[in-house]
Amino acid sequence: MCRVNRQLQALAAAAIATLALTPLSADAATPSPSPSLDKVLAPPPSSDFAELTTGVLHGQFDAHDWATTNSTGPAATETETTLKKDGFVDGYGKEWGQASAGHAMIEAVMAFTGGKGARSALTAIEASDKADSNYKHANTISGIDNYYGAHFADTQTNTFVDLYVFVKGNDIFFVVLASGKDDVLTVATNQTKTQFDSAPASTIPTSQWPENIANKSSSFPVVPVVVVLAIVLAVVVVGVVLATMRRGGAMPAMAGGAGAIQLSEDGNYWWDGQTWRDSSREVPPTAQRSFDGVTWWDGRSWRPVPPATEPGPPPTG
Repeated sequence: MCRVNRQLQALAAAAIATLALTPLSADAATPSPSPSLDKVLAPPPSSDFAELTTGVLHGQFDAHDWATTNSTGPAATETETTLKKDGFVDGYGKEWGQASAGHAMIEAVMAFTGGKGARSALTAIEASDKADSNYKHANTISGIDNYYGAHFADTQTNTFVDLYVFVKGNDIFFVVLASGKDDVLTVATNQTKTQFDSAPASTIPTSQWPENIANKSSSFPVVPVVVVLAIVLAVVVVGVVLATMRRGGAMPAMAGGAGAIQLSEDGNYWWDGQTWRDSSREVPPTAQRSFDGVTWWDGRSWRPVPPATEPGPPPTG
């Protein structure tokens, strides 16, 4: 029995080795995953999988733990730095052994501050895994968009590994199966589908993702910059008024005030103080409009004013 346990733990360690990333990273971020990451990993596929509580990837881990699990020195530092840059928040892992079949299974999850960071980390992990000398070919799975699968074979240790890594929401999930025989692809594929289906849509609300927050505030110098822009705008408006008065002409009509408009990063939405609104359908009430009312200024460029929605037919009866 002890010999079997040692062999299973060796297989688990070999499976973890295939997860060696090119530097990922992220400093511990403010948001806390909810549900907590220890609640989101799927149970093993059958009752004869015994949890290996002494495994090297058991329980909560941070960017430093992950980086130093598989590498040392500059490589570990680079991995930790990259994870933190992508917005790493927290990590959690479990390992199991199936003595009857000689299989080892690892599941892990990493939470990031947003979906963009998680996808960036996934790209780095995939590139690193495919550069591994034991990488043989890709594994495919249906029903999951942001993922990669890989098959590894280490002829020196006679270890075979099939894994899938996917992003759901702001989280990256890892499902790894290892064996002394090339017989775990089906188990890995089915377990990945189970994990994907059971995982929450996200563990950090999408409204808190960095990519969904335009102009993230900081105590300084955001306010001074806004004040300066307001002063500049006021000077420009006064200059236009004086120039018009000198010419004796009429002041072009401007609908709305000169209030600052908060746009999303891609410019497709504006913030009304409570929710994001579609800029192709609605004009901010404080937006500056052209004299003919055809275009409005979003702070970056002039946009066409969308046509007014025609009222529906009056109720009958």
